[in-house]
Amino acid sequence: MIRERRQEDLDRLCAEVAILEFPPGVESGRDLRAWLEMDAAEQSWVYDMAPVHVAPTKNVVGHVQIYRPTEVSSTPGLAESARQPASELLAIGRLLVKPQAHDYGIARHLLVESRRYVQRQGKTAVLDLWANGFLTRQFCEKCGFAELPSADPAVSPMIYTG
Repeated sequence: MIRERRQEDLDRLCAEVAILEFPPGVESGRDLRAWLEMDAAEQSWVYDMAPVHVAPTKNVVGHVQIYRPTEVSSTPGLAESARQPASELLAIGRLLVKPQAHDYGIARHLLVESRRYVQRQGKTAVLDLWANGFLTRQFCEKCGFAELPSADPAVSPMIYTG
């Protein structure tokens, strides 16, 4: 089940990020907790393996954040690449899933629910593929995202086009 991230989830998430072969957007030696809290998130969700009828557990296997892509966020070039004001966009970031056999199902669920949330807010969903190292271009394209041009080779922006 997807639920709001709680403070007690951060240690578990840090442990999950630490075991990823290439933690998305995290430089070696960086404080993982600070990385998870870097942007002023509008929403931070986790995927908890507990059944819906059970109280939330510590079996958190996925994470996603939704935030405004401003010039001071971790992905400042998204609005420029989308050619839209930042006020009309919400970025999907820090999407990661514990490596396991069904990780793409959980990733798809987190991405789709994030995109639906963004649409309910009347905004356009964007993401930086490089900042979501767990995702592939093909996966995002199957979920309705299209690549945007970028002057910055360190940024791989995508926008939801349906």
